Amino acid sequence: MIEDNQCNRVFFSALLGKRCPIAFRGLTEVLDKYAVPWSLLEGTNDIWCRDYMPVQVLPNQFVGYDYHPDYLLRNAKDEATITDGNEICSKLGYACSNMLGMVKIDGGNVVKASGRAIMTGKIFEENPGVNLSEFIRCIETALGARLVVLPWDSNEEFGHSDGICRYIGEDRVLLTNYADFDSKMAVRFRNILNACFKCVEEMKFCTKKKPHKHSWAYINWLQTEQVLILPKFGIEEDEQAFEQISQLMPEYAGRIEMVDARDLVIHGGCFNCCSWTIREEQCRAMSQ
Repeated sequence: MIEDNQCNRVFFSALLGKRCPIAFRGLTEVLDKYAVPWSLLEGTNDIWCRDYMPVQVLPNQFVGYDYHPDYLLRNAKDEATITDGNEICSKLGYACSNMLGMVKIDGGNVVKASGRAIMTGKIFEENPGVNLSEFIRCIETALGARLVVLPWDSNEEFGHSDGICRYIGEDRVLLTNYADFDSKMAVRFRNILNACFKCVEEMKFCTKKKPHKHSWAYINWLQTEQVLILPKFGIEEDEQAFEQISQLMPEYAGRIEMVDARDLVIHGGCFNCCSWTIREEQCRAMSQ
C-alpha cells in the first residue's frame, strides 16, 4: 500500500467547507503553505471521505469496497449520506479494482503500517458467515498487506482503527491515550500491536482535570510527505500532544502544524477521517 508519508495530494469532500469552515480553512491554508495540492470531491453525500474512498495500493491503482456501514443503515436520513467512493475514484481517472467489491469495509478502519493493515474486528461483524481464513486472505491479497486485527470496542460504534493508532515509521506504532478511557481494552490493543511491531508508543497526558473527551483525536492527523497536520482543541493537552508527536517523528521537524478542529471533531471524526490522501507522482496530474 501507499503509506501516509508518501502521499502528496489531498482531497476533501466538497461539503467540508460549508459544514466545518474553521477546520477546512485551517487545513487548506497549511496545505497551501507547504505547496501540497488539494482538491474537492464533488458528488459526495458526507464529509468523511476517508471512509468511502478506495485504498491506494500502488501508483494509479486503488482498491474499492462495499461502503454500507451498519451505523448508516438504521434510518433513511443516515442511509442517504452513503457515498459510492469507487464511482468517484473512477470519475477522477484513477484505476479502481473491484477485488473487494462485495466486502463491507470503512476506509477509516484501514491504518497503513509498512506492509501491514491494522483493522478492528468489526470487519468480521459486518461480513458475517464468511470463511475466516479465506476472508483474511482475500483482504490481504487485495491490499498487498498482512492483516493485523485489533478487538472491536463495541462501545465505539464506528470500529475504526484510525481512532486507535497510527504508524509512525521504523516499525513503530503510536497508540492513542485509550487507557484514559478503557484501560483493559488498551492492554488488549497493546499486546496485539507489541506482537506485530518492534515498538508501541502511547500518548500520555498530565492534566489538572480528567482527560478531555477529544484527546483521543490527536493521532487522527492529516499526514502527507510534505507536512503533518495535528488537530488542536483549545485545551491543555494540545501542547503536550505536539511535543510528544514531534519527539516521536523527528523526520517532520519544522513541518508539524496544528489546526483548530473544534468544529469538526464534534461530528465524530477528525483530520484523517475528513481527508483522502494519495500519491500522485505516477498518476494522472490534476489541476486544483
